[in-house]
Amino acid sequence: MDKALLLYTMTGGLGDLVVMGDLVLKIERQHPGVRCLLVHRGNPHVHLWDADNAGERFFNVYRPGEMFHLIRTLGTFGLRGYRRLGLQMAPGSLQGYALHRLLQRMGRIDYVVDFNLINADIITPRRGEYILDIHLNQAAELLGTEFAPESSVLSIPFGVPAEVRKSAVSVPRVGIHPWSRRGSFRDFVWPLECWTEVVEQLVENGVEVVLFGKDVQFYELQRHLEAKRRGKGGMFFGSPSASVPELIATMGTLDLLVTVNTAVVHLGLALNKPMVILNGPSLPLWTPRGSSVLVVGDDDALFPGNDRPMDNALFPSIHRIPLERVLTAIDSQLARHTAYQA
Repeated sequence: MDKALLLYTMTGGLGDLVVMGDLVLKIERQHPGVRCLLVHRGNPHVHLWDADNAGERFFNVYRPGEMFHLIRTLGTFGLRGYRRLGLQMAPGSLQGYALHRLLQRMGRIDYVVDFNLINADIITPRRGEYILDIHLNQAAELLGTEFAPESSVLSIPFGVPAEVRKSAVSVPRVGIHPWSRRGSFRDFVWPLECWTEVVEQLVENGVEVVLFGKDVQFYELQRHLEAKRRGKGGMFFGSPSASVPELIATMGTLDLLVTVNTAVVHLGLALNKPMVILNGPSLPLWTPRGSSVLVVGDDDALFPGNDRPMDNALFPSIHRIPLERVLTAIDSQLARHTAYQA
């Protein structure tokens, strides 16, 4: 397919921008005749995009002006002879499918491509486990090409801090990120007392602990830990992040990241950081894989995750993950660091 336009839909998180931004840059670099556009649901992070003009790349479905601009843009590509395909960010949704069908009826896209809706114009097999691999395989199928193995290595698709300084202390530095943007749901939250016990044990073992983030749960946990540790020694401090570049700069100093399954796991993967990930309702495709990643889940759940808070013991919940399993995973990761002695 020499001249193609791929119109992706994506949701509103930082991790969505990292994965989909990296994906479309890799597609266009390998295929100069392909242009990728993204429709998003009010993603607040698109201002980070600096690869080209974000206003000609990203379109907010909640802003009529941007959608009218998208319709005109799609029409222009059609006049230039591009085959226009409507795709969804995995795992897909009925809303995204409806948008593509509407654009097709308006004559603005030619084919609707989907992973799981049998009435789409083009069905592609789902191959891969991590979301970037799934999308690269789909693009390869559509474009009649193959991507090099290194394409599966996630990269941050916008500017990151040029210099990252690590603490002068020659002990492991562990970053704790306790929050998900769906933290208002119990299934996506690990109990405060469990995070407290993790920090206490790490500090007692001579590990430097950095609590970082920029959300309500970050400050709640920081206040709780500072009150509990008042007058105690050890290396523990909070590092609030006022921006995404600050968040990335902090992560760059870490030897290990401990977090719930949220955007920072994709940033951690791109930064090649060892991780312990607490995973509950999230679909497996959102979880990075690799020799440096340990995933701790709710093994007592009968059914797999479906990305929705169910408040039902039959479905996975971060809230029920045992403290002991997380501590064991952290010890296993830190055992690779020569300065750590449990």
